[in-house]
Amino acid sequence: MDVLSRKKLWLVLVYAFIGMAWILGSDWLLFHLFGDIETTFLGSAIKGLLFVALMSLLLYFLLYRLERSEKRAQQAEVASELNLFTLPEFFASTTLIVYVLEIRDFSTNAIWVSPNIMGILQHSVEDALLPDWWEKHLHPDDREEAIQSNERILARGEGVHEYRFRRGDGSYIFVQDELHRLASPVPRFIGVWTDISQRYQLEQSATQYAEKLEKTMFETVDAVAKLTELRDPYTSGHEKRVGEISAAIAAEMGFDKKFQEGLRIAGLLHDIGKIGVPTEILVKPSRLSAGEYALVKEHTEFGHDVLKNIDFPWPVADIARQHHERIDGSGYPLGLKGEQITMEARIVAIADVVESMASHRPYRPGLGIEVALAEIEQNAGKLYDIDAASACLRLFREKSYSIT
Repeated sequence: MDVLSRKKLWLVLVYAFIGMAWILGSDWLLFHLFGDIETTFLGSAIKGLLFVALMSLLLYFLLYRLERSEKRAQQAEVASELNLFTLPEFFASTTLIVYVLEIRDFSTNAIWVSPNIMGILQHSVEDALLPDWWEKHLHPDDREEAIQSNERILARGEGVHEYRFRRGDGSYIFVQDELHRLASPVPRFIGVWTDISQRYQLEQSATQYAEKLEKTMFETVDAVAKLTELRDPYTSGHEKRVGEISAAIAAEMGFDKKFQEGLRIAGLLHDIGKIGVPTEILVKPSRLSAGEYALVKEHTEFGHDVLKNIDFPWPVADIARQHHERIDGSGYPLGLKGEQITMEARIVAIADVVESMASHRPYRPGLGIEVALAEIEQNAGKLYDIDAASACLRLFREKSYSIT
């Protein structure tokens, strides 16, 4: 209870005490001198006390109403000073469009729209209140999704969605539409439209720039891969095919597009370390000696050293280092086992074996795809990741994937 309310209560109590004391005292004195105390005094005292109590309640009620009136007058004065009652002027100075929707008889209609809609969208308030006005001006490519998302928001009670909307001059702007349900007997929602065209254009520019950078990265990686192939012309196209097979296996396993793109990049670069291997060994038309093979095996570490300081969004350097590791630990250069090997490297390892066995090499003709698949099938779970091996076998045997 605030100070003013306490003062009112004390005022009423003092009034009641004085009134009761006066009635009791005066009646007692009069009837003591002139009347029968046991009958007349008792009835008169009760009536007097009831009268004082009722008058006290009435006084309290009047004071309470007076206080409420004073507060309302004070709020109105503040509101008037801040121009809160001049809503047209307020909305004319903002870029937000405010509107109210009402759901009645299973139909949703706008019942109020801020007057600045004309300046922003070049549509009049009268037009905006017409049935189906909103749906009619949605961009054709956004209409179905915008209507469905709006229905979900109305069912949920609040939400935000974005779409393109046609202005009165025929141009389109990008709108962010936010809705919240109001506390009212009839379902009503207050909505706010925000023009986000500038933000969208900035996002589009950033996306286009990122796409350009990504394209440049792919072109650079492809150029580097071609440099590797120049030193080993007998395996021309090997890196690209390994990348494509790896991405196809990843897609069959359910990995997303970003994961698949990383495998394409890794495939193009997985043998970049062969730059450090003498050309005469790479193109030797006969079987390699133990020493020569040991030198070839070092290409995984060479590749890791070349790639480790490049900030790829995928573990490309680790893939180059681990693509000759095997599940049972019999691979090189680190003898890693099972999940110590990254999933990307496990996939590239299978793609590398399949492409290498199926294609020609300086020291032997191509063995064919069926021989390569038999190797994967026989050693799935031992040398090769069983899930990646199963996906590879499905890809070639059931879905007619071919190496191009």
